[in-house]
Amino acid sequence: MKKKKISILIVSLYSGGAERVVSILLNYFKDTFDIQLVLLQPVIEYEIPSDQQITVLDKNPSNNPLLNVLRIPLLAFRYYRFLKKNNINTSLSFLNRPNFISGFLKVFGWKGKIILSERTLTSEYYTVKTIGDKMGRLLVKKLYPYADLIVCNSKNIEADLRTTFKVQTNYRIIYNPIELKVIKEKIKQFAPPASITSKPFTFISIGRLNYIKNHLMLIKAASLLKDINCRVQIIGKGELKETLDNYIVAAGMQEHVIIIDHTSNPFSYLTMADCFVLTSNFEGFPNVVLEALACSLPVISTDCKGGIRELLTPSIAIDTPATTDIFYGEYGMLVPVGNAEVLAQAMRKIYFDTALHQTYKLKNFNRAKNFDVSAIMMCFNDLLNQY
Repeated sequence: MKKKKISILIVSLYSGGAERVVSILLNYFKDTFDIQLVLLQPVIEYEIPSDQQITVLDKNPSNNPLLNVLRIPLLAFRYYRFLKKNNINTSLSFLNRPNFISGFLKVFGWKGKIILSERTLTSEYYTVKTIGDKMGRLLVKKLYPYADLIVCNSKNIEADLRTTFKVQTNYRIIYNPIELKVIKEKIKQFAPPASITSKPFTFISIGRLNYIKNHLMLIKAASLLKDINCRVQIIGKGELKETLDNYIVAAGMQEHVIIIDHTSNPFSYLTMADCFVLTSNFEGFPNVVLEALACSLPVISTDCKGGIRELLTPSIAIDTPATTDIFYGEYGMLVPVGNAEVLAQAMRKIYFDTALHQTYKLKNFNRAKNFDVSAIMMCFNDLLNQY
């Protein structure tokens, strides 16, 4: 039987949640669909099938955001010709710029199906602080409605596109997958260095060191916990590394807060920790929290916009006002965005309340099972067969 041809368009497979999902899709469906991978930049760090067909759409990329926007029609035309030449009738794109390119296909009269995958809270990503933000918002409003379907990884993202950007099209929610079997194997592979073996009660956070992840909030909270035997491990790298290091030194927190460079196997650290902390200002559907749940870790998170409520507190409606204190959800604790004092209170609570800590440990792995790759890929299989 002839396999259905599908094109997946993304910037690269360098790092990030969307890139990981694409890698899983390529490996999971290599025998089911004829998938053509189209990249804007030829950077691949995730594992993909050895015989995967790859096309690079943008061989002369620019670092100028404005120029990148202006080149969207050109790249869309290249993509249109590629789809026509290879008789591909379904395009699935991930992230904003590929989504803009895909939306532009209809301008050239392409008759195939366009599926866009939105992975973050668009109104927070484009904050109208710069010309680039304003152009990004405009392109979402003008090009996203051309999609036959928009796949969101949280209900909050769909609501954001519908209300903020007035994009009224077909939507489907497919959450991020987690590969529980792979995680179990990675846990077995390595043990953390003896120098950071978890002896005190350890709070851990994983994520890029930027303003979105707001690790400064976590460090400030840790400075309020010097009286208890705990420490904070932050795994990540990014543009705020020096700023965070300087704050740690200025606050005299060198013995309490450790920043560890990005590692390909964070699970050995997760299993040695006692509680995971997410301090993001906004999120899509955070993979790191899924990974923490898979390691049976209690979770404290900011009640940020995005998918965190659906993950930790599914009984709360997404449009309920944000918490102003500690909220004890089914699978984790929520605290206000940017409030280091309340975060410190929540960290102190999970440190002293052994019953609460044990309750979350016992429940959270089962919560992670709901997002195992087999279940999530069934959703993608139905989608790709339908469109």
